[in-house]
Amino acid sequence: MSLAKRNDGCYECRMRRVRCDKTEPECFKCQKKGIKCSGQGIECRFSKHMKRKQAANSASTILAGGTGASTSSKPTKRFQFVNVENGQDGTFSTTPAQETAASYPEPSSSTSLVLASRRRGPELVRDRQGKPPQSQRGVVSFSSPHAAMEIVPPKSRMLFDHFSNFIASKMVVLDFNGNGYRQIVLPMAVQDDLVGQAVSVIAAFHLSQKVPSMHMAAEKGQELILSRLRHQSLNLEPQNLFSMSTWVTILVLLVGDTITGSNNYVYLLQLLSRLAQLAVKEPTLSEATKAFILEQTKMFQLFGFPLSSQSKGVETLTVSPDHYLDFMTSHPSLAMDPEPYANVMIMKDIIRQACYIYRSRASHEATRESSIEAVEKLRQTVIDMDPNVEGRHALVWAYFVASAESILPEHRDFFYNRLKGLFECTGFGSIPLALQTLDYIWSKQDSTNWTEIVTHERQILIM
Repeated sequence: MSLAKRNDGCYECRMRRVRCDKTEPECFKCQKKGIKCSGQGIECRFSKHMKRKQAANSASTILAGGTGASTSSKPTKRFQFVNVENGQDGTFSTTPAQETAASYPEPSSSTSLVLASRRRGPELVRDRQGKPPQSQRGVVSFSSPHAAMEIVPPKSRMLFDHFSNFIASKMVVLDFNGNGYRQIVLPMAVQDDLVGQAVSVIAAFHLSQKVPSMHMAAEKGQELILSRLRHQSLNLEPQNLFSMSTWVTILVLLVGDTITGSNNYVYLLQLLSRLAQLAVKEPTLSEATKAFILEQTKMFQLFGFPLSSQSKGVETLTVSPDHYLDFMTSHPSLAMDPEPYANVMIMKDIIRQACYIYRSRASHEATRESSIEAVEKLRQTVIDMDPNVEGRHALVWAYFVASAESILPEHRDFFYNRLKGLFECTGFGSIPLALQTLDYIWSKQDSTNWTEIVTHERQILIM
């Protein structure tokens, strides 16, 4: 991966092949077009020059924190963490991802992202001695527009590239240049050790479905990250309640839970929500960064809380689902493209219906007749949409809810098969575990509410 200061304008103008006026912080041409300008910054390009096998074999070092520690012994899978509601220690464990056969294309040689050099929030640099500048209120910014950037070590290039190409694109409905997982998370990963290790770990978890030998190294790295987070939480100074590095690390670990099917999310989501509340009041963050924080936090709250606790699920869904659905329309040009816009509107309606189904079941208001009617209504909405439509990965949670609620065999088969199709799209390991959970739910549906099963017996972050 190479890093260089651009002299030919912002990334957006170059993509549109127009001459950029190079105005800071946003060029006038992007402002005129209503495009979010990335500014005059340092561009980071990943190059495909390493053999995948060699990169996979060397990944264990970066996943273990760069210490070269051996990963031959199986790590302990129980960790201690702090419950943010009462300050008491709680325990949680990881669930190994299923080693399923999934195919992923080779990393692209043209993946690029702009590391903006203006002071706009979470961007990080190191000086020429490799030392990060002092942080204020947990946020580190560029020391100067021309500050030197640290080159990403070869061992982590493949993992960062995989995160950029495959994971970042699946965490937004429609991928775009301003994707916060590339513009905010990945630049932080380049410069912040904790974030960088988290990104490497979840990329390795995703790749371990194809390269099983990477799984144990990823578990070791995850254990180290959780240990560091717990240590930080126990030694937090009052003036440093918010840390952008910590929020991003927790966000990345939550993404990892959708890949592994782990139940760490039950505790991580509480921390993410608390830090998001503090971020709104953080003066050093740009409005764009705050918008990304709130958007992603609400997305995980919508899909995560109903699977962690029935009471939290009902409380979450008492609010209109639209309160949480900003992530569905984050693409800046969506409203100007009729077909994708129409598809996203249908997907939002599908999620709204799934929210209604969950709330009715968790509140014990659903009857057999109303349940069948609600599932059929959702199925009819889904039938009108192309199964391979762009952005379909946003419907994993909705399809799971509809499947779990299904009584009729034709409804079960329909949504079960849709979920299988989404696994082919994302390769996220929580989907095979969700399919196993559905078989278990259907075997006990006459005696137990499925919302009780997913919140007590089978806690999985399905999204």
